[in-house]
Amino acid sequence: MPRLPDGYSWAFTLADAARLLDEQSVPILRPEDAGRAERWADILHTYPAPELGRDGPPDTRVVSLAGHEDLGELVARALGRPHHVLDPARLHAPGALGPEGGSALVVARSRALTLSVLMPLLEAAAGNNTLAGVLTGRDDAAITFAAAKLLTADRSAPARTALLDGTTGLTHVLTPGQPDQRNTLTDALDGDFASLLVDAHGSAAHASLGTVTLCGLSGPAEHGPDGAPLAGGCAPSTCKSDPAGRTRPLAPHALRARVLGLFVCNAITLGESEQYPSDVSLSLDAVEGHPVAVLGLLRGDLDTSGHEPRLTAASLHSGARLGRIAALLDADGHRRGIRGPSVILLGDPEHRLHEPDTVIDAPTPTAPTPVRPLADAEALSGWQVRLADAEALEQGLYASLAQRPDADLSACVEEMTSYRQTALETLLAAARTPDKGWEERVEERSLQWGRTILEILSCTRGGAFSRQLTAARAHHRTTHWTPAPACGYCRAPREFEHLTSPLGLTDRRTLRCPKCGPALSLPPTLDPLDITVPPAFHPGQPAEIHVTFPVQARGLFAVHLRPRSTRRGSYDHAALTVTPGRHAITLTVPATDTPAELDRLWVVHADRFHVAYHQRRLPLLPHPEPTVHQQ
Repeated sequence: MPRLPDGYSWAFTLADAARLLDEQSVPILRPEDAGRAERWADILHTYPAPELGRDGPPDTRVVSLAGHEDLGELVARALGRPHHVLDPARLHAPGALGPEGGSALVVARSRALTLSVLMPLLEAAAGNNTLAGVLTGRDDAAITFAAAKLLTADRSAPARTALLDGTTGLTHVLTPGQPDQRNTLTDALDGDFASLLVDAHGSAAHASLGTVTLCGLSGPAEHGPDGAPLAGGCAPSTCKSDPAGRTRPLAPHALRARVLGLFVCNAITLGESEQYPSDVSLSLDAVEGHPVAVLGLLRGDLDTSGHEPRLTAASLHSGARLGRIAALLDADGHRRGIRGPSVILLGDPEHRLHEPDTVIDAPTPTAPTPVRPLADAEALSGWQVRLADAEALEQGLYASLAQRPDADLSACVEEMTSYRQTALETLLAAARTPDKGWEERVEERSLQWGRTILEILSCTRGGAFSRQLTAARAHHRTTHWTPAPACGYCRAPREFEHLTSPLGLTDRRTLRCPKCGPALSLPPTLDPLDITVPPAFHPGQPAEIHVTFPVQARGLFAVHLRPRSTRRGSYDHAALTVTPGRHAITLTVPATDTPAELDRLWVVHADRFHVAYHQRRLPLLPHPEPTVHQQ
């Protein structure tokens, strides 16, 4: 085994680790993989000597989930803090998290830390005015390594922060007392920083930085839920997110920073199978690297910008505790309408990266979303309201085109506008001089309008699904939230959002999963559809989707299958006329050039200028290898 610095010792079991603590040595469980052990030893040589049993501030404690007491007791002894055991089912019992205030370092194995556990735990901590952090890892050895890094009072890192903006490709270095310094991506990724903050598109497994892809692969191959290597999965030299090899994969554990910030959708996903079911994880790989703490997004529905990384940098340099910074970012999300926690800290909430004399300028606080006053409810006729709803949706799409042009989408929206205007002219003429056939002509225009909006899914490169969701609610405001069933894929808790419009438009109801994204958006005139999907898709293999409509249903609908990266284009598409009852639709993923990912199934229902959107997330899994008995 590689030699550890003085003050650390390899342990073979948790009982062996407890014995080493009695001998005033910091124990680290020896991992089975020699490469991991060598990396850990090299990293610890960059840290100062550990200090066992330092007294923390008042009311600091270690809290382990029930069933994880062995690890919690070990960590509590090493840190010199009291140890509490928490049963998540009794989370709201008085004193479940200890006394009010202070901080709690929650210790548990990663598989136990699902979103359904973390969300209420973090909300309870906030309600208890308790700063919270989590100590976890992909196995017990990784948890002891992460705990060992907490035992150093390290202030040796240079007071510099690197900001990596994967959306623009810009890199900035922030140093107290100096103006922002532009830097190259290579220098930022290869340099030594006190903190490195990444703002990028991605997922729990990958983040795009332009010419580099952060890939959460920790070993020689990506493994599926059964522990077997995943065909077509990530490898050390190639990443499945870029099969053509245009970008260089880089593991988060290689980033030399004491604090790593991951402002990436769902960046910190700890529960098994909460996103794509494999062992590739940005956060769990980073825990096994240089960072003593990882701070990142817990959910996928917070639209971040450059504001959050700069707010984090300013807070770090002000000497704020990491737990306080996480609470500050949560409060920032609340001001923008996010319910519940936005970020999670993998690290000690009491840790300070800098002394308070290294201040850099903080960004201007985000303004709270203005609350628009309720409008008068006017008694408009059904067709007038439907046409107004259609016009509002079109205007929302035109607004998105002003920000990001798309010739194919623009052509579809212009065609929709033409059909709606013709229907409005028919309606106004009928109001002046009614005739028997006016409603049939308006109905026909509504079918043409609906057929065109369904074509957006297949006629545009990205499908414009998220643009349509945004446009459908652009002129609405949230009135209240109600409970909803847990996510059918990742089991995360969800809520219905109820929307009304100050312009007298039809109300809408939406449903989204913090991990999987939008699931439903529809007006009360359309019923939620009963959609039955297979557990997974396989390349080249037809899959049957069942969509059931109620007795009164009418209009048109489309079922559309796309890869996770919508820029890859469509996999398969079907558009049909609605009839009451069950429809069976067969879709097929192409047999080649289909990376194993968490893909999207869209079902869109259009009826008389109203539109309902449904989304399901399904994994694309490789075909199982044939057995020797198969011919």
